[in-house]
Amino acid sequence: MATPVTGNRGDIVVQVELDPASLPGVFTNLCGVTSASFSVNNEVISFKVGDCDDWSEAVQTVKNYGALDASISISTTWTADQHPHMLKWVLEQKKLNTRLAYPNATTGQVSSIDCVGLMEGLELADIGNVDGNPQTEDLTIQCSGGITPTYAT
Repeated sequence: MATPVTGNRGDIVVQVELDPASLPGVFTNLCGVTSASFSVNNEVISFKVGDCDDWSEAVQTVKNYGALDASISISTTWTADQHPHMLKWVLEQKKLNTRLAYPNATTGQVSSIDCVGLMEGLELADIGNVDGNPQTEDLTIQCSGGITPTYAT
């Protein structure tokens, strides 16, 4: 039996172009990430169609792809450097270029997935906790206008 190669921390990194006006094209790794998930969903459109020549034939259901929808959910440890950027993103309703980077991608594999990220939600938790645990920050990012994969060469 062959042992599969599994993904570990750093094999997929969430990055954001935090200051596109001053630093265009510069993506910053999100710091303090404890877990993240990336979801891609295809809309499937279905409709019924009957045979044009023989109306006694059974009606068929035809399906096709519609819109593609993607989102990223991230749990982080609150960090003083990152929090002001995240708060500004959600409060000012910014649209920021967002990337899932695969630094170890080999030729022909997806090396990054880019989208325009809209911060749907930011939740701060463990504020004022008495256990000494750090505050946490959960982010929900919706991708607008689809996603763009880049392949390693």
